[in-house]
Amino acid sequence: LNKIHRDEIVNYPFYLYGFEEEYKKVKSYNNGYLPFYINKDLKTTQNFLPKENTLNRPGLVRENTKYVVIHDAGLASPLMTAKGLDQYLHTTTRQASWHYSVDDKEVYQELPLEEVAWHAGDGRTSYPENWLNDKGFHLGGGNYTGIGIETCVYKGVNLNQAMRNVAKLTAWLLIKYGLSVNDVKQHNDFSGKNCPETIRTANRWDEFIELVNLEYYKNTKLADVELEFISLDPQFLDNEGNVLKHPLRDKIVSYEVKANYRGETRTFKYQTKIKKLLEVEL
Repeated sequence: LNKIHRDEIVNYPFYLYGFEEEYKKVKSYNNGYLPFYINKDLKTTQNFLPKENTLNRPGLVRENTKYVVIHDAGLASPLMTAKGLDQYLHTTTRQASWHYSVDDKEVYQELPLEEVAWHAGDGRTSYPENWLNDKGFHLGGGNYTGIGIETCVYKGVNLNQAMRNVAKLTAWLLIKYGLSVNDVKQHNDFSGKNCPETIRTANRWDEFIELVNLEYYKNTKLADVELEFISLDPQFLDNEGNVLKHPLRDKIVSYEVKANYRGETRTFKYQTKIKKLLEVEL
């Protein structure tokens, strides 16, 4: 619980990055949050690429799974939600594919987990070999031993929630395949591409890894413990840890956590400071 707690919740502007001409650099805002554990499954839709689409579904079965590879979509149009990205993948003539598209509300799965996808930019290289391209030496095996997750960065996305959703999915995959948090990699690790660009440019990769750590720890070490988070200042902070609005001045808010283990419940109370709205022109 102390890992989840923050003494203060900051807020700041940042950019979403897209390939489209009108959405190459989209100003957004991080309202801040506390990473409360949300005890509900992700809303997931399976919509596999057809087998006849061999351009993007090669039909190769992975011999083993060594990595979970994190991307962002690089498409910032408001249409590029998880559903929009799923539709894009089903219609593109570009040779690229991945296993999951994840936004702040839902998840689409485009390939069976046991199949190879073309997402890491490292061709047919093998784990654990390194390979060389014009950007230097990189890990091998991203395509052949990695599960690819695309984080949606569309204009209007709640990136905090999208990152939390990707972290929950990532932790589930780590547990499923007997991997550790050290096996979570960026697309950049395999090809040198600046991806996931939005997370990297905002210096939020370490934050993302901490979210994965929290999900992993809860589901491996505290699987039998039921946690309920309750905001005591619901006009500012909701029960999922999201900041709903910022005060004119810094404000102390309170919340409590009820932890139930084998019928015994203990309550822990915390206070945190919500920083006033930061108004900075980028």
